[in-house]
Amino acid sequence: MQATEEIPCLPYPPVQFIIPLYPMTHWLAVPYFPMPDPDPVPVPGIIYPVWKSNLDAEFKRISNLISPGGCWFASIDTEFPGTIYASDKGRLHDPQYNYKMMKDNVNDTNIIQLGLTLADLDRNIYTWEFNLSDFDIDHDPHQNKGSVEFLKGQGIDFRRNKEDGIPSPVFAEKLLSSGLVEHRSGVELVWVGFQCSYDFGFFTKILTGQKLPDDIENFRTDMRYYFGPRVYDVRYIMSFFPSLYGGLEKVAETLGIARVAGKSHQAGSDSLLTYLTFIKLMDMCRNSGIEKSCRGVLYSLSRI
Repeated sequence: MQATEEIPCLPYPPVQFIIPLYPMTHWLAVPYFPMPDPDPVPVPGIIYPVWKSNLDAEFKRISNLISPGGCWFASIDTEFPGTIYASDKGRLHDPQYNYKMMKDNVNDTNIIQLGLTLADLDRNIYTWEFNLSDFDIDHDPHQNKGSVEFLKGQGIDFRRNKEDGIPSPVFAEKLLSSGLVEHRSGVELVWVGFQCSYDFGFFTKILTGQKLPDDIENFRTDMRYYFGPRVYDVRYIMSFFPSLYGGLEKVAETLGIARVAGKSHQAGSDSLLTYLTFIKLMDMCRNSGIEKSCRGVLYSLSRI
């Protein structure tokens, strides 16, 4: 789906565009962020599972990484107990309608996992899988039984999440003090997801401690406040490549990208695969202007 509105993108200060990869290049031809070297490097397959018992230790690790000159990229994925309100397929090109469906589903369900992958320009990659305690498989009235059974098959232990997982308010407190969001670290990260309106919806719901707003414009305001303008949706980027289609697994396979750790529909593993897919696509479209066209656009919701 193409964006339905145009919001001017002002250039960043020259230091963000004059980088060794693009000497003597006009800023309009340069990506909106420095890119890692295109040469492939080994990708570590370590995913750190995070529970309430090791939450403090892992956020110390994250805070040490999020500093000026540190990580540039943050990729996310979430797992939740499925959608409980079905969409009208005839209205899927309407951002207002898509937002309402996402909002209603996010507000009435509870997140299970949030995956986070951080990476720097040297392609040092770190992945965490945060296990939340909000969802109660035995008593939560809002769950899609088919989705829950599928996630069981992917290895998610719902009862352990409930007993040993992280309460969302505690997770939000750690996020807000870590430097990841609100630009508190002095580094404006490039945020990445795959068909990620629900992912950022749950993330925003956690950070605010409130249900998502009724108005899409208020949601866009929250997005810009917490994540800044440099948000990219791989599903939207795919629209510039006619040969790419399908879900994350299919796209990665088409691009020759292997899942190096975990399983599909585990949030940590999917956040890592999303990052690798994003970097591959950006390598394929250097200096094409696609970065500018895709900046701040969530697939199905238009520009944030």
